[in-house]
Amino acid sequence: MAAGVTALVVAALTAPSPAHAEGVFVEVNPSTIQAGFQVAIRASCGDALNNAKVHSEAFGTVTVEPVNSYLIAAATVPEGKKAGGYNVKLTCPSRQTATTTLWVVNHDSPEHGPNTGGGALADDGATLIGGGAAVVGLGLGLLVLMRRRGRSPLTPA
Repeated sequence: MAAGVTALVVAALTAPSPAHAEGVFVEVNPSTIQAGFQVAIRASCGDALNNAKVHSEAFGTVTVEPVNSYLIAAATVPEGKKAGGYNVKLTCPSRQTATTTLWVVNHDSPEHGPNTGGGALADDGATLIGGGAAVVGLGLGLLVLMRRRGRSPLTPA
């Protein structure tokens, strides 16, 4: 019985996945995208000799074209596309197909930044630079005064 289970597990792990069976597959990158942005499509029909079609309710139909042993295209997900998972289906000239899922998110961008306080420190930086220069000047003045009195500022009194 254990040998049968082991053989079944080995067969399942070595079998090609349905998305890549017989060299026919379609991939989208990124697999999750904000509505209004572009997704890259990479596919194969077993060869990269002829154009093929990719269709999804997320972006419509695009033609993937041969580029460096793959079929490549890009598609834009329209702004306002409802969030959710959309099937992306490759149809090869030989009528073979492959499918993957594109996840669309629709985050609303805020009109204003987050409420992080009154903004007292959000000036042009002149106050902070002037304050830093004053502290450095005061430190140098104390160093000169201590040296004139014969004390080292680094040794205890």
